[in-house]
This record gives sequence, C-alpha cells and structure tokens, in this order.
Amino acid sequence: MAAGGLAALLPAQTQLEYALLDADTAQEKENLVYQYLKKADSRERDLTVPELGGDLQWLNTEGPISLHKDLCGKVVVLDFFTYCCINCLHLLPDLHALEHQYSDKDGLVIVGVHSAKFPNEKVLDNIKSAVLRYSIVHPVVNDADATLWHELEVSCWPTLVILGPRGNMLFSLVGEGHREKLFLFTSITLKFYKERGQIRDNNIGIKLYRDSLPPSPLLFPGKVTVDNSGERLVIADTGHHRILVTRKNGQILHTIGGPNSGRRDGRFSEAAFNSPQGIAIKNNVIYVADTENHLIRKIDLELELVSTVAGIGIQVSGTQEDDVLWIAMAGTHQIWALMLEGGKLPKGSDLKKGVCLRFAGSGNEENRNNAYPHKAGFAQPSGLSVAPEDPWNCLFVADSESSTVRTISLRDGAVKHLVGGERDPLNLFAFGDVDGAGINAKLQHPLGVTWDKKRKLLYVADSYNHKIKVVDPKMKNCATLAGTGEAGNVVGSSFTQSAFNEPGGLCVEENGRLMYVADTNNHQIKVLDLETKILSMASNTY
Repeated sequence: MAAGGLAALLPAQTQLEYALLDADTAQEKENLVYQYLKKADSRERDLTVPELGGDLQWLNTEGPISLHKDLCGKVVVLDFFTYCCINCLHLLPDLHALEHQYSDKDGLVIVGVHSAKFPNEKVLDNIKSAVLRYSIVHPVVNDADATLWHELEVSCWPTLVILGPRGNMLFSLVGEGHREKLFLFTSITLKFYKERGQIRDNNIGIKLYRDSLPPSPLLFPGKVTVDNSGERLVIADTGHHRILVTRKNGQILHTIGGPNSGRRDGRFSEAAFNSPQGIAIKNNVIYVADTENHLIRKIDLELELVSTVAGIGIQVSGTQEDDVLWIAMAGTHQIWALMLEGGKLPKGSDLKKGVCLRFAGSGNEENRNNAYPHKAGFAQPSGLSVAPEDPWNCLFVADSESSTVRTISLRDGAVKHLVGGERDPLNLFAFGDVDGAGINAKLQHPLGVTWDKKRKLLYVADSYNHKIKVVDPKMKNCATLAGTGEAGNVVGSSFTQSAFNEPGGLCVEENGRLMYVADTNNHQIKVLDLETKILSMASNTY
C-alpha cells in the first residue's frame, strides 16, 4: 500500500467534501463524486488495503474471506468497530439499510472489522454474542491484534473505509452521522465500476451465526428490577424486544411487546419496543428506556396500556426515586432527568412536570469530575442507582467507557469519583480487574449498579470482568463479590465459584435478602442470596 494509510485519502476527499457543501442538487453531488472517482481510479498506484489474513477468525461466513480473491470485483465497505462503542452501534442501522438496498449480487459487500478496545472484546465467543445481539448479518472478522487497524492507521471507532473492486481505497468516513455520504459514495462507486465492467455478481457465501442457534426463553436480557413488595420482577428481554413482568417463581404475569422490534403504543398485545434496556417500577407503573427507538415509554399495569412520555431516551438505563426518573444517556454521555408527579430536584433546578432535561454531563466523552454538573464529563454512562439516605443522597453512575463508578450529589449536582479509572479525565483506557480503594480499584466496562440500603453497600455489574463487585462508598473500597473472572455459567454454588457472562444489570429487593442479575450473554436471570452467599438461577419459563 502507498504510504500514509487513511491519511493519503485526506487531501482529495477533503476537497470533495467542501465541494459537496456548495452543491445545490443531488445531480451536482453525484457528478462531483463521479469526477472524484475518475481521478482516484487513474492514480499511477492504487492505495490498496493489505490482505485480511488467512489465520483470522470469521463470523457469518462459510469460511475465511480473501480481500483480493473473494472480494475482487466488489465494492467493499469496511466497518472498523468494537462492540462496546455506542457510536458504532448507532452506525448499524445505516449499514442495515445499505445492505438492504444493495446485496453482493449488486456488487456490494460490507465487512465488519472488529478491532477491540477491551481485552474481553478480543474473545471470539463474545464477538459472536455481539453479532447476534445487534443482528449483524454481514461478515465480521476478528482483528484481535488490531493488525488491519494499524496498517490503515485507523484512529477511532467507528471508521468506515470504502474500497473499489481492486481493493483500492477510495473514501473514509470517521464517526457516526454520515448516512447521506455513505449512500452517495457507495451508489456512485457501484455505478462507476459497473460502467467499466469491473463489478462481479458472485455470491461470497454468507452463513449467519444466528441460524446455528436454538431458540432461547430470554435473549440478551439487559436489565432487571424488582418492585417494593419483592414479589414481582420486571425484565428487559432486550433481544426479544419485550418487557416481562413475572412472579419470583417465574410465572409470567404480563408479556409486553416482542418478539419483533417496532414502535407502537397501545394495548399490551399491540405495543412494540426496539431493544428495551433501562427499567424502573413504582406501584403499577413501569418506565422503560426504549433504546433503539430513542424513547422513554410508560407501562400502566392496571390499564394494560403502553404510552410514550419522552422522545429523547437514548440508552441504556433508568432509575426512579421521589417521582424523578433518572436517565443514563449513553449516546450523549450525559445524565438526564424526567420530572413526574410531585418530584423534587436539587436546589436551583428548574425542571417541571413532564419535562426532560439534562442534569449532568457536558456531552464530551471523558472521565471529568466537577462541582458544576454541566461541566462534568461522562463516557457512555450505562447504569444508575439512587441512594437517597444521608450522608450519601446521591445518584451512583456506572460509567462504562471510563470503567468507573461515579456519584452525582442530589443536593447540588456535584460529580465525584468513587472507584476505578484514573485521574486523567481523557484516559478512557484505565481498566482492569483489581480489588482496592478509589483509583487503585480497576473495573472493565461496568454496565449496572444497584444500592443495598440495608447494608449501605453498592453492587456493580462489572460486565467485561464477568463479575459482581461490591463497593463500600464510605471507604471507597471495591471488592469481588461473585464470579471467577472468566466467562461461564455456573449456578448452585457459592459466590466465589459462580460464573457469569457479561452481566449487564442487577437489583436488590427491598428487604435486602436477594439480588437479581441480568446475566446478559447467558440469557438468564440469576439470583444471589446475600445471606447464604449461594447463587441460583431464576425460573427460565419465560
């Protein structure tokens, strides 16, 4: 490949993008891209991508794919992603739409290049789960050592690279929000090379991983909560796009939504969700963070009706206290609040009933603490829990991309560090699996937190370490409570011998006896008896 990696594309593509800003019509834009391709195709030497490597692990294919053999004659979109990255997930609908419009018979192939951030994401089985969870139907290669990432000098997730039929690099798109350009560049590239007879319509041999799996009662349950009586569980059955309300013994009381994704209010039998995650219940009302619909939904168990209460809920978790619904906005790296009937916020807040506003977070993706909540920075906050008692009176936040747990004061909004991470607010790679206090403790992409008001302890779903950890907020000490640290599925044993697989959510019942864990990649709800220290599995009759 010519020297410079993706940087070699920048001068010409930057000129093109400035010209596109001045173009008034779709035809002008198409002509500009066409002329760009004529120049790029006439280079003395192609900017080519190196071979993907025959020893790499592949998913959704019948076998390894050669870029310069199997994909010769194809327009290829390389999607550099890592499955923890919310921005990468935001890009998937664009890719789904693109492959719906153009298939390999039309000459287009999308290849996901999974270049991991966290060690846990290098493991093929975990990537398999992500491919299934996010309905990825194109080939995915496990670039575990980031070989191709470094070869092309990719610098951030997500990055798209569009290749011509010789494996020649033509365009790159960094970050999300480029749907129009993606479709424009792809369609004109297909047209350009079809006119030159260089597009082949051969099949590359797709074999979807999901087709090899048996059905599962639950599919990637993201979050679980329990009502004040301790008798009813609410489960976000994320992969089945539904909410389940069950008794402790597993008896189903209500099935709301599913099995297919959608966006509909109404009776339980007609309502639809899209990858619901965060849930909160009070009396007979459930609030749901309907993740992929970017909505906050309300489920009235008495009327058996689903309605929409806010149109901005992004992901992934919610918690409720004193009629304020707290929302972890993972995609915008902020904490928002929705005022319900009679709710109260800290002094100075002007939130009114029915209004959803930013409470903390600048929107910058960072691990920045600050006495002023709007100047603090979060990194994909994914789990929330309220501790209303003095001296805490705070909101605990599982800040997944910084691998920390943070606190937000409910008195004045001040954001402080509790455990994990490190002092540099821009370093989002301070992760690990270390018990300790403050920054000496290390977590790996925690997704859930829950407050045990009986013991005055915080429990953390340390997702990528496959553990449940316990934090004493007074001493800022963090220790392993359950899980071996290896992905697995062991129940009926002591906490230390038990095994989880990327647990994503957890809750403690009112009397403090039982803790329920959404063991996401095992498609199960597990029960931890906090008195006997024995772990069991909740009934899987869902």
